[in-house]
Amino acid sequence: MKFYSEKLSPRRLSLQWRLTLLISGLVITACALMYFFISRSAVTGLEGISDYVVLVTPDNSNPISINVDPKILIPDLENQIQNTKNNFLFQSMIATGIIILLSSICTWFVTRRALAPLRRFSDRISQVQAQNLSEPLEVPLSEDEISRLTRSFNDMLARLDNAFSAQKQFVASAAHELRTPLAVMQTNLEVFYKKPEHAPQEYDRLFTMLQEQTGRLSHLAEILLDMTGLQTVERSDTISLAALTEEVFCDLDPVADKHQIRLIQTEGDCTVTGSYILLYRAVYNLVENAIKYNRPSGSVTVNIHSAESAVLEVTDTGIGISPENQEKIFDPFYRVDKSRSRAMGGAGLGLALVSEIARQHNGQVKVTQSSEKGSTIALILPKSTDY
Repeated sequence: MKFYSEKLSPRRLSLQWRLTLLISGLVITACALMYFFISRSAVTGLEGISDYVVLVTPDNSNPISINVDPKILIPDLENQIQNTKNNFLFQSMIATGIIILLSSICTWFVTRRALAPLRRFSDRISQVQAQNLSEPLEVPLSEDEISRLTRSFNDMLARLDNAFSAQKQFVASAAHELRTPLAVMQTNLEVFYKKPEHAPQEYDRLFTMLQEQTGRLSHLAEILLDMTGLQTVERSDTISLAALTEEVFCDLDPVADKHQIRLIQTEGDCTVTGSYILLYRAVYNLVENAIKYNRPSGSVTVNIHSAESAVLEVTDTGIGISPENQEKIFDPFYRVDKSRSRAMGGAGLGLALVSEIARQHNGQVKVTQSSEKGSTIALILPKSTDY
């Protein structure tokens, strides 16, 4: 996990300095405008001093206006006005500069204090590693943007922790599944090599074992590749679930005959939008799983109907799934009956792949009914008008 800070880009000013410069610029602009208008108004007022009109009102007579020239009364008036203007402009400039300086210093300290929670948050983030994703950051009690940001970050940490845990479990399980057939082949080859002489039947057994284990490895690698490439597949096809199921039945008919299982498709159809390849794989895996884990002379029935969503139900006549396993069967590499699954050549990824395909199509897959007489697994997808 990689985090970036201001230390990684020395040419770029910190957020505190940028805020200080921005606010200082606004203060300078406001002070400059204030200085200009006040000074201009004061100077204009001083320059307007010329003649005074004195109104004299004698008792019991009409008022008399007398024009008085201040320059006659005060010969040095122009120099005094000019000095006053200069002093006023100079003092105003000094006062404006002091105000700007004090405002900039106060802005620097205020932004430093305001950004302190963000710096603490950044320091805590820099300490987050893959090993401590499960440790959430302490949420401030301020209930401000930093508090909301911390909560969102904790939610992201929880999602990352779940993803890392699932990835670790998946990698460990995949390594175990890959190691098992390799270990079987290695052991058999070592035993075969130690014998000085070999009968033809031993060669046949060795080649049969190698063929079975390499087939198992190839099947596992194919499923792993399918699961890693789901997100890149375009999902814009308009698909008839009835036609898709009919194609799946045609492809699985030899497998059903081998296990003496009848394939039944009821009337009903629904149209969805998505990837035909992925949805074909999902339905194929559901039907194939129902065939393999069925009773002899049993049946697999696919029923398609439309409610708020498109529902494709696969019902078998097997031994059922216990309640504690009904959600776990969609986890990667999980098997209810490990010995039977290995005998069937399963890797425990078929239903996990179905679950991921459903999720990529904004749908879900779940066990809706299970008993000693069989189970029903439903693939629920948004209809074309909703997708």
